[in-house]
Amino acid sequence: MEKKIVFIGSGKFALPTLRSLAGRSEPDWLIAHVFTRLPKPAGRGRKLQPTPVAQLAKDLSLPVIETPNINADDCLNEIRRVNPDVILVIDFGQKISSQLCNMAKLGAINLHGSLLPELRGPAPVNWAIIRGYSKTGVSVIFITEQIDAGAIITSRETIIRPDETAEELENRLAELGVEAVNDALDRLASGEVHGIPQDDSRATKAPKLKKTDGWLRFDTDAKTIRNLIHGTWPWPGGQARFIAENGKTTNVIIARAEAIEQGQPSAPGIIEQCTPGTIDKDLTICCKEGKLKIIQIKPSGKRLMDWQDFVNGYRVKPGTRFEPPDT
Repeated sequence: MEKKIVFIGSGKFALPTLRSLAGRSEPDWLIAHVFTRLPKPAGRGRKLQPTPVAQLAKDLSLPVIETPNINADDCLNEIRRVNPDVILVIDFGQKISSQLCNMAKLGAINLHGSLLPELRGPAPVNWAIIRGYSKTGVSVIFITEQIDAGAIITSRETIIRPDETAEELENRLAELGVEAVNDALDRLASGEVHGIPQDDSRATKAPKLKKTDGWLRFDTDAKTIRNLIHGTWPWPGGQARFIAENGKTTNVIIARAEAIEQGQPSAPGIIEQCTPGTIDKDLTICCKEGKLKIIQIKPSGKRLMDWQDFVNGYRVKPGTRFEPPDT
C-alpha cells in the first residue's frame, strides 16, 4: 500500500529529491501534496517568480500550495486532511511547528546539508568551504523544536574538492541527498528507525550569509581568502575594489581563485613580500601570507570573465592593487 508524503520545500537543494520521489519506478511513496513559499520579485522587471520547488512541482503535475506561513490554519487543515505518513522538509526557510510535525504518522524529517551536529543553520554549504573543511555531507533528521538538532536517521559523507565553489558543492550534496532520503524512507517504512541523538557539545553554527560576509581583506593568508571566495559564490561573492594605475576604481566579485603558499610547486623558491592587496610582477595578489591567483572575476555590471581578459581590459599591472570594498 502506498504511503503518503507531504513535501515542504522551496530552494534548488530540494529539487533532485522531489524529482526522484515523483519518478520512482515503484511508487511505494506517493507525494500527496507539495507546499512551498510564495513567489518573489526577481530580475530587472521585478516580476514575481515561483520558487524552484513550485516550478518543478507544476512541471511534474503535483498538487502544490504556495504559502507565506506553513503553520497557518489553512495549511494545517489541508495537511490534516491528507493524513500523511511522512512530512519531508528540504530547503524551506520556515520553522516547522510541533503541531504540524505530529500530523505525520511515521515522523516529520528534514534533509540538511552538513554532517550534523556540525554546521546547524541555513548556510551549511557556504560555511563548510569558508572554514576550510576537508569533508562534509548530508544528514536526514527528525524535526524537533530546536532547529537542526533532531536525532539523525541517516547521513552521507563526501570530500570537498579543492577547486569547488559553494554552488558546485551544493549541487553535489543535493544529489547525495536523494540517496539519503530514500534510505530514510525505507527505514521508516520498515519500522527500523533508531535515530541517533546529536551531541550538542559538538554543534557549530552556519548562520545566514550577509553581503558583508563576502568582503575580501588581503591582510590575511591566501588560503583563508580563497576559501572565502569559493564559499560565498555565487552570493554574496568575494567582493573587492580594483584600483588602476590612473586611480580609476572598479568594484569586482572574485568568483574563483587559487592560493599559492610557500613551498608549492607553483611557487618555487621564496615568495617575496609585498604590500597585501598589491598586484605582484606575476599578476598575482600579494597577501599577508602567500599570494592569490585569480581564475575568474566579475566586474560590477559586467559578465563573469577569465582573469586574463580582466587584465587586458582593465590594464592590470604590477603595482596596481585591490582593496576591501568598504575602504
